[in-house]
Amino acid sequence: MKKHPQPAIFATALLLLSAVPILRASETKPEEIVAKTRATILDPNFKPDGIDKILVEILDVTLTILPKKDYDADFRTRIEWVKGSFAEKQMFSEKIRQYLGLSYKLVSGGASWQVPESLNNNVGDKAGVDDAIKVCARSLESALAEMNAGRNEEAVRELLSFILIIVTPIRA
Repeated sequence: MKKHPQPAIFATALLLLSAVPILRASETKPEEIVAKTRATILDPNFKPDGIDKILVEILDVTLTILPKKDYDADFRTRIEWVKGSFAEKQMFSEKIRQYLGLSYKLVSGGASWQVPESLNNNVGDKAGVDDAIKVCARSLESALAEMNAGRNEEAVRELLSFILIIVTPIRA
């Protein structure tokens, strides 16, 4: 009795082809990730548990939308290192802030990131946390606007600013 491999090959190919739309449906556009992050942090029931995963998603967005530049390899290396550190739950290390700060300088023409002035008030109280959430939401809104306008380098800068606000200790 002869075995014909064609039906098995055909069935496998059909199975793989039918899975393609499912795989494509699970891919999320960068704009959707940023909008979801904004909605998450603005949710009154938001808890910071899992923020490291949210930050990794945003870092993935920066890698996805960053236009080709002469600093591309340096930027990617630093961001990948930061993602790995977030995965190891080391969100607040000085080296993470340094790498993010250097990455910010790359996308801002050499300008250093600064703590927004509005965050220097009410530090340590509920109003300070609320102010930080508002500033984060504005950074995400700006990133969305920049992406929609086709200014991805500026969007990356806003996304890095969002992350830096979260990982930088703010002092009075």
